[in-house]
Amino acid sequence: MAVLEHLLDFVSVDDLLGPHAPELRIPDFQRPYSWTPRVAAQLFTDIADASKERPDRPYIMGTLILLHRECEIHFEVVDGQQRLLTLHLLRTLLRGARAEQLEQGGTAIQLAYQELARKVRGLADGDKDRYREFLGAKGQVLRIVTDDEDEAFQFFDSQNFRGKALRPHDLLKAYHLREMADATTADQRAVVEQWEAAEENDLDRLFGTYLARIHQWSRNRPAHAFTMDDLDLFKGVGRATRRLPGAEYHRAAKAVLPGLQAWAGPATDEAALRDLKRAQHQLDAPIAAGRSFFEYAAFMLAESRRLDDELFKNTLHGLSEQDQIIFRWGARFRFCRELFVASALYFTNKYSEADLSEVGPRLFRWAYSLRLAYERLGWRSTDNYALGQGTELAGVKGLNLFATIRDSLDPSQLPLENVVTPQTVKSRNGDDERLAAVLREVG
Repeated sequence: MAVLEHLLDFVSVDDLLGPHAPELRIPDFQRPYSWTPRVAAQLFTDIADASKERPDRPYIMGTLILLHRECEIHFEVVDGQQRLLTLHLLRTLLRGARAEQLEQGGTAIQLAYQELARKVRGLADGDKDRYREFLGAKGQVLRIVTDDEDEAFQFFDSQNFRGKALRPHDLLKAYHLREMADATTADQRAVVEQWEAAEENDLDRLFGTYLARIHQWSRNRPAHAFTMDDLDLFKGVGRATRRLPGAEYHRAAKAVLPGLQAWAGPATDEAALRDLKRAQHQLDAPIAAGRSFFEYAAFMLAESRRLDDELFKNTLHGLSEQDQIIFRWGARFRFCRELFVASALYFTNKYSEADLSEVGPRLFRWAYSLRLAYERLGWRSTDNYALGQGTELAGVKGLNLFATIRDSLDPSQLPLENVVTPQTVKSRNGDDERLAAVLREVG
């Protein structure tokens, strides 16, 4: 079970997409077409330049990774679908055919098709013939075919193609879809549709700004930008995880907990439902790979959005609408806001929301007091503060709130009452002066 060496080769666009080419299928769970018109137009231009400058030499356009299962005739496109679909659109236009359903509309693939159609219309007849022949014969991709699904996705994990760069959460999606290999196509499609409904930047913020930082700070480790090197944080317990006692404990917990919740009776209100979800998706526990990961991500995304909104509007009753705008959205308070939401997300995940009306203002005071200690607040100082290092604010030197939450089963053990607002403000900024007054009033 490995790469099929007899199919490992550079293949032309005509051999790949022509009438005698093997059937290619894009699985339902793949990411939708996302190339912008600009990226599609750049591919058109690159091919045009190559046809003029190096007409006798092959023009290599990247890698196409295919999966060929022994029992099937067709090939599944594991990666390279964005380029493949764009080449198909371009080849169709150059041959004088039309895709009427794409000629109007504003989806990504419709806009790319319309841009390519404009480019093709701009070619003189002789140039169009030369372009079509060059694309079909000299335009090539490196075709990698494997009969092993895990190996196919290992190749995928290592690639970063033209256009939209892969982000860490894209690779997490691919990894956890592999863990759903035994699930039906409908189940795979359902989790991917839920995943794709989220904005890319929201997923970046969830994993990079909140979940990865909570993981690191709660273990007394500095946080850093969430990268491909950090994927193991969210791979969890999967099919390949060794059957050791620790892993078996978490497997059992993930399998049994939903059943116990159902046996105990359905939750009757939203707060109770959230607590059931929190019990199933504890931030201190390893993730269960596969479907459970997608449920975890969806729940945490909804929680972080809700808390970001409700903390400022409902928990901090004394904040005016103008104060909410300044302290939530102001650039000077970005790191404080992120600390505030991350601490509230971790607190409610561990302890529920029963005490949030009392604790929320104290979390706000802990997170935002940092702003008053600096004229210019940067990431390094924020990271040190979260770890209980560096800046000494009255009563909080040495307090790593995240590690304390991790080690405490009872929220009364958190020393938040010791957080005291600094008596002086380092900067002369009016918003900081206003913050100092607010902090003296809350909590």
